[in-house]
Amino acid sequence: MSDSLTNDQRRDAVAASFPVEDRWGRVRAVMAGQQLDRIIAVGSRYATWLTGYHRYFGGLTATLIDPTGGVEVVASPDEAPLVEAVTGAARIHVYGEGGFGLDLDPLGSLVAALPGLGVLGSGARVGVAGIAPVGLHGAGEADLVPVDEQLSRIMAVKDRDEAEKVAHAYNLCLEAQAAVNRGVQDGASELELFTRAHATAQLAHGAPVDFVSDLLSGPNSASVCCPVAVAGDRRPKRGDPVVADIAVSAAGYWGDTCRTHVRDDNEHLKALLGELASILGEAVAGLRPGVRASDAHAAMARSLAATFPEATPLPHHGGHGLGLGGCDSPHIIPRDDTTLEAGMILAIEPGAYFPGQYGIRLENEYLVTPAGGIELNEALASVMTGAGQ
Repeated sequence: MSDSLTNDQRRDAVAASFPVEDRWGRVRAVMAGQQLDRIIAVGSRYATWLTGYHRYFGGLTATLIDPTGGVEVVASPDEAPLVEAVTGAARIHVYGEGGFGLDLDPLGSLVAALPGLGVLGSGARVGVAGIAPVGLHGAGEADLVPVDEQLSRIMAVKDRDEAEKVAHAYNLCLEAQAAVNRGVQDGASELELFTRAHATAQLAHGAPVDFVSDLLSGPNSASVCCPVAVAGDRRPKRGDPVVADIAVSAAGYWGDTCRTHVRDDNEHLKALLGELASILGEAVAGLRPGVRASDAHAAMARSLAATFPEATPLPHHGGHGLGLGGCDSPHIIPRDDTTLEAGMILAIEPGAYFPGQYGIRLENEYLVTPAGGIELNEALASVMTGAGQ
């Protein structure tokens, strides 16, 4: 774990984890390797990733990439000015007509606009992401090549600017957790705590955020998560645990945390949470390049079973990737043999659940480095400090 590293070792490990070639360069390498004349990437994730454009409740977009790294965006007439204002795209194209909710087939309208852009002509070799190649059949005579898998692999390893965006969402989650803890001590209900968490994160961001949360107290927390149990009118009693798993998406990037708050004092729960924190530390130390996600899950499950033999065997993933999605690859589950890579950001979340009694869970975000996982804020602080020396 990073606690055993010197400041210099931590800084060097983090600096070595961000890719030398940025995501645009890595996408160009895919294009060169597959001899692509263009990539057409459909959907808001690609627009956010490649251009920085994100809009709450935004409509359908397509991002066009050429072998030089030039980027163009296809957007609705209503969003085109917004895209132009916040991106460095070489050109903004429009599809369909203006207005909201008037077009019941925006994808069809977008596809119909592509032939007029000259990107699907005969003899062209075009990579397609976000839509199956069959979805573009009839729109041109280009040779269509699926590239979702290649782009997803690139997305999994974050550039530093992406890590900073994930950290912003992560810190909104932490602010929300602080608000929950205050509410727990005041005796607020689960639903009141849920609402306070959402409001706190949203106001701190200064714009609407996407928000997902488990917020369960006392015996409800033994049910693990939604949809089995959801926040309701129960108020935590003295000594009750309150499991608050809070995920927030801000400007297109997700953060995720979990804390087990306790109303007033409960020495027994305090001891259990200390043991859970130790298991989290062990899991984080193993987040190294080349480790399989399935092996990381197995190690966590063994530690939990040995420490909490009366608990239900780990009934959820042990963690997951974060970035443009709130639960991205790799998944720390038994059937995901994806190997970890330096530069991935993972939320790691061991938990223990005692049927009919209560559950506990703890989750933070970590950057995968050659020295093991380093908490995301700590990782970014180490390279910022190094840059200022």
